[in-house]
Amino acid sequence: MTVARVIVVRHAKSDYPGGVSDHDRPLNDRGRRDAPAAGRWLEENVVWPDGAAPLVLVSSAHRAQLTWSLAREALSDRWREAAVRDDPRIYEADVSALRALLVEAAPDATPPATILLVGHNPGLAGLIDELALSEPATWEATAKFPTSAIAVLASGLPLEQALAHDHGFRVSAFAVPRG
Repeated sequence: MTVARVIVVRHAKSDYPGGVSDHDRPLNDRGRRDAPAAGRWLEENVVWPDGAAPLVLVSSAHRAQLTWSLAREALSDRWREAAVRDDPRIYEADVSALRALLVEAAPDATPPATILLVGHNPGLAGLIDELALSEPATWEATAKFPTSAIAVLASGLPLEQALAHDHGFRVSAFAVPRG
């Protein structure tokens, strides 16, 4: 069965330096350790069919950019071939805006389509809750979606069709990698 996926990644733990806007906050020491751990988890747990690579959408916020950059260093060449789009609309996006971004990007994802989204809470947890079936794996992922958390949402439907329906996915994996 062809599986469409949305992989949701919350940025790693950020710092709060004085005089720096929220958008420009960097990662703290723990975040700099956890982001590569997230990359290692993705490398070990997400398998790609031949000829496939994810489409990666990353918030323009500095902490999200650093998270993806450090995670990507821990990934194989196959992951590095992924198309990456920095999107300022992800920063502070609510659930409906995040879903609209996924729907907009879905036609550009190589079948079997996978989109990896690096962003922020509370939007990410809300997105998982809306897209995934209400079952224990979803409850675990959304009870607290901490920094560096990863949720893999999978569907047997084509990506565009799965995104068109509430609960068109299942949470197939949830992890909070720590470095």
